[in-house]
Amino acid sequence: MLIQMNRRVFDKRPTIGIILPMLSGFYMGELNATLRQMAKQHGVNLVFIRSGHRRDFDLSVALHHLDALMVVLHSASDHLVQTALSKGIPVLSLGASYAPLDVEQFISIQSDGVKALYRWLLEQGHQRIGFCGDLSVNDVRSRFKAYQHAATQHQGAFNPEDFFSVSNCSLAGGREAAVEFVQRNSQCTAVICATDHNAIGMMEQLKHLQVAVPNEVAVVGIDNVFFGKQTQPPLTTADQQLEVLARRAFSRAIERIQGAAFSNQINQVPQKLVIRQSCGNHNPTYESTECPNSIRHALLNVEGRSPAEIFENFYSQAQNGFNSILDAQSLYGNNLDWACLAQCDQEQYHIESWVEQGMTQPTTLPKQSTASDDIRDFPFLEGCEHFVATVMPIATGQKNQWQLVAVVDSLEDQQNIGTQSVFNNYLDMLSLFIERDALLNTSTLRQKNSQQLLQQLKVVSNSSNDGIWDWDLTSNKLRWNSRLVNMLGNENISHKRYIDCDQLFQFIHPEDIDQLEEHIQAHLVDKVAFKTEFRIRKHDNSYIWVQANGSAVRNAQGHAVRFIGSMTDVTEQRESAAKIHHMAYFDALTGVANRRKIMEEIVEHISVNPDKPSAIMLMDLNRFKMINDSFGHHVGDALLCHITKELESVLVEPHTIARLGGDEFLFFCHVSNAAQANQIASMILRTIEKPMIHEEMELVSQGSLGISFYPSDGHSPEELVKKADIAMYQAKQLGGRKVVHYNDTMEATTQSLIKFEHHLNRALEQSEIDVFYQPQLCHKTQRVIAVEALARWQSEALGFVPPSQFIQVAENAGMISRLGEYILNRVCRDVQQSVWLQSMSHISVNISARQLVQPYFADEVIQTILNYRLPLSLFCIEITETAAISDYDLCVKSLEKLRKAGITISLDDFGTGFSSLSLLKKLPLSEVKIDRSFIADIIKDQSNLDFVSTMILMGRSLGYRVVAEGVETAEHVSSLSELGVDLLQGYYFSKPQPISQLEQQYTPLGAV
Repeated sequence: MLIQMNRRVFDKRPTIGIILPMLSGFYMGELNATLRQMAKQHGVNLVFIRSGHRRDFDLSVALHHLDALMVVLHSASDHLVQTALSKGIPVLSLGASYAPLDVEQFISIQSDGVKALYRWLLEQGHQRIGFCGDLSVNDVRSRFKAYQHAATQHQGAFNPEDFFSVSNCSLAGGREAAVEFVQRNSQCTAVICATDHNAIGMMEQLKHLQVAVPNEVAVVGIDNVFFGKQTQPPLTTADQQLEVLARRAFSRAIERIQGAAFSNQINQVPQKLVIRQSCGNHNPTYESTECPNSIRHALLNVEGRSPAEIFENFYSQAQNGFNSILDAQSLYGNNLDWACLAQCDQEQYHIESWVEQGMTQPTTLPKQSTASDDIRDFPFLEGCEHFVATVMPIATGQKNQWQLVAVVDSLEDQQNIGTQSVFNNYLDMLSLFIERDALLNTSTLRQKNSQQLLQQLKVVSNSSNDGIWDWDLTSNKLRWNSRLVNMLGNENISHKRYIDCDQLFQFIHPEDIDQLEEHIQAHLVDKVAFKTEFRIRKHDNSYIWVQANGSAVRNAQGHAVRFIGSMTDVTEQRESAAKIHHMAYFDALTGVANRRKIMEEIVEHISVNPDKPSAIMLMDLNRFKMINDSFGHHVGDALLCHITKELESVLVEPHTIARLGGDEFLFFCHVSNAAQANQIASMILRTIEKPMIHEEMELVSQGSLGISFYPSDGHSPEELVKKADIAMYQAKQLGGRKVVHYNDTMEATTQSLIKFEHHLNRALEQSEIDVFYQPQLCHKTQRVIAVEALARWQSEALGFVPPSQFIQVAENAGMISRLGEYILNRVCRDVQQSVWLQSMSHISVNISARQLVQPYFADEVIQTILNYRLPLSLFCIEITETAAISDYDLCVKSLEKLRKAGITISLDDFGTGFSSLSLLKKLPLSEVKIDRSFIADIIKDQSNLDFVSTMILMGRSLGYRVVAEGVETAEHVSSLSELGVDLLQGYYFSKPQPISQLEQQYTPLGAV
């Protein structure tokens, strides 16, 4: 009968899983023993999962049993960790980072040991201290950086001659360093080795080379391995405090199981200096001693069998395979309950064999196995009360296929740290023996693939335009192709086939070196894809941007032994990207920030400093349009640049200047109160009034400025700019050159304006705006020969609205073209239906400056009239002087097109603008209209009469028809007729009226 397995085997005790590379040894053995002791003390179950020396272990074995998971030295893949987290299992990492995953990290501070050793060696009188290590290992690189920092502090600079690069962290690596030390005739009197094994190997080889330690050179290590105490001389080292690290991680795991929230704070354990004789110390009082109650002491003082006997047992048992586990109790005194061997394919497993303490095969199997059991439920733990399960997944050399060995022992019985450590050594050896054949097969396959990769690289290197590099991680030598040499143009390396990698790193920009090292480590250790960009120095000391891509070549154990890749010059792309960024965030004309940049700055300020007040100031130049229209855009642009330059000289960081477009500037100012804001605003208005000299003429600009305050006036940049705009509008209404702070009453004015725009839009949609006509009479015959079309609006909601009001709103709201099109169409319809209008000499229609500068204005006017089948010669377009010079070239082009089509052009408000006579002569005019402001006082003021007389003479001398507006009395008619004006227009004859009333008042006449 099959027993169904539940996700949780029982609810009495929490279970903590530990994924670690090995079960024994100084590092893993100390962690293993400490966690066992903590589990017994706190009533917790453990599941140890031996991953081997791979860092991508991804098998979800035992996952359904776990309440928390510890991972040692990044032995589990990111995917497996993410899977555990997704199931609500808290994960803790010892010695490595899984960022950005929510994994709490516990580390021994690698720099502490190096610093303590360096200080101690200095105290012993050593002045030149070297370093030995394999920089392909993450912890070694951290220790090396701490050494470099200490050397720089002591000597002023790190000397590369004092570094001995080795190919591994074992004794062999240390022997390499000893040979290099002697060959270089090194002047170092002490060497810090990155690992104890390096240090022990170096001492052995130095002794063989007749170099005495510590008399001629002191050698120290890091890790405090068990064997270090037995060397001659005993090894000075730095202890990683593994027992403290394990206890802290265990306690935190219990807290997380009990509901504590995730913390991203790294839990750091300082390293401890262990002083022995290899550093040159001969004072017994300084020597470190083991704590008799520590886990380490128990592991180092195992009583019983000799090492030879233990090895013989290990070797003979491991050769016998899985069934040798039965002999564990008699050989090691281990409290084994039961063990099993299973085969795993993909995510399913089936048990091949069971053994139970004292017998080869249990009479009743704890669980009958099928071929479809979930690997996450392995091993079967039904009925186990307080246990430690050890699971050893063993790679078979075939993808997704594993052998699984599980050993379960009880924590209820008395625990012996020494005997358990010996048994763990046996389990490690058993795993290696079982895995041996598969590793040989895969090693052969990988070697073949590596050779193929090298052949492909050779072809690519000879044909590629990229720089190709090949970094041998064992020798730290870097090879390259000619393209990379040409890219750098450095003569010092051009003749060499390879250089030390540290020599190339000297060419990398100091600001980029740390990030590059992080990318290298992420690829070598965590197998993250390597692609990065950094700056590298050329022979002329200039820097270029390069993009580096690469991939590591790994040996049979998965360790990176070479790093091969390419390097491409991306300086032009970088510069282009920088230009694009500048275009996106800065004003092209003035170089200051644009709208996007300043709005993002405001957003960031509000996000980072929500309680810090600031002021938003919006400024508009009062007389800019007049200058721009009178002197041309190039002068207007020069004035904007002049103003910007003056502003930048007085308004510096942390304040920001931005140009929003046209003549609008926005300022983001860091102020504490309104008084400070007023001071800055007044300074801005004074600064922009500094004159610019143009062709011996002083051009002076003036501004109106509105202010809103964060946070009192708003919490978003859009809201703050809108309210500063409202305040600026009020400043302009006050006559300009004013500073106005926003207040809530201004909102009503703005809302009223918005409401007005709504009604105007509705009036155009529903044809609520009428066209009235005012007659123009011949001064000789007093007969109507022309009319001027004028818009009148009697709103249902607003009542009568003066033209000056709704035309200004239409211009500011961008509705003026639509309004002009509406009026012209109404006039054309009236002409179609009125014989009286058809009899006129011409009908004048007013055009605004914004209409006139539209690119297709003339074409649209002509087409509209022709659509009604009316003669173009019947129409006269009235423009103002301001409209005529708003964009002079475009204006003349449009007016010429109208004139050639037969439409006459009239200049309205003649005499009120700033135009010169030469400018007027260039316009294709047929008529000028003298403004009513000059006509009003011609009876009372002789000088006004003389001025009007001069304008009439000027107009007639240029061949223009002259019209006088504002004729309101008989005296006006008499005086103007005597002066020879052509047409008279004003209330004396008729106010503007609907066409129906004019038709009743005046009979149709032929054109004059």
